[in-house]
Amino acid sequence: MDTKKQRYLQSFRRVQGWSAANGDILQAAPAPVAALVAKLGEVVVRIESGATQQAVQHQLSTRRGTDATLRRAEVLEAMRPITQVGRTLRGTVLGISAISKMPGNADNEHLVKAAFSMAENAEIFKTSLIEHGLQPNCIETLQTAAEALKASVDARGLARSAGVGASKGLRADISQGVKLVSLIDAGLQPLLRSNASKLASWRNAKRVTAKGVVGAIVPPAAAANAPSMPSVTTETHAA
Repeated sequence: MDTKKQRYLQSFRRVQGWSAANGDILQAAPAPVAALVAKLGEVVVRIESGATQQAVQHQLSTRRGTDATLRRAEVLEAMRPITQVGRTLRGTVLGISAISKMPGNADNEHLVKAAFSMAENAEIFKTSLIEHGLQPNCIETLQTAAEALKASVDARGLARSAGVGASKGLRADISQGVKLVSLIDAGLQPLLRSNASKLASWRNAKRVTAKGVVGAIVPPAAAANAPSMPSVTTETHAA
């Protein structure tokens, strides 16, 4: 979740905190206002859940978040003995040159295709491969490794798609939250016009700050009960 969305979320939380600390005003407001505040709470929960999902899926969609590197190495390791025998037998076994070349510096998607193609072609020469020292299951080993790499590539793509969905959901929830705060504001304004301090605190709570707010938001009731700190006096002496 980017910084702008975080600031909207902080604003929604402040509205929740202000509403909890000013229950008397909320009770005096029209009944739908309390329902709107409750609805905003549901939106906040969705935003927080969506932000977590977005972060998780983003991590899973990165190369470091998958086991693709390990799976890729296993595919290449399974291909090398087959290509080595194929290269050695070129000119003596007709057509075996089809499995005599490594795919080069291919990306994972193309490597999967090359591995499956090699496994299919190698079936024709399975007897020759085994007679010249390869394991009887060398082709099955390659197929298994290719399947594992394919699954890793697909999982990364699915995570990317899920991350896009989470981002879209976040935008929708932020938009709904903004509308809810506007409706709450419209319901509270008539009650706050005669109380300058409450009006000022409400406006501060609902605003979307230019910079993020650091630290916890302390409701007025809690702040009033907090122990007072001793004042510090600084004396200035003339030069």
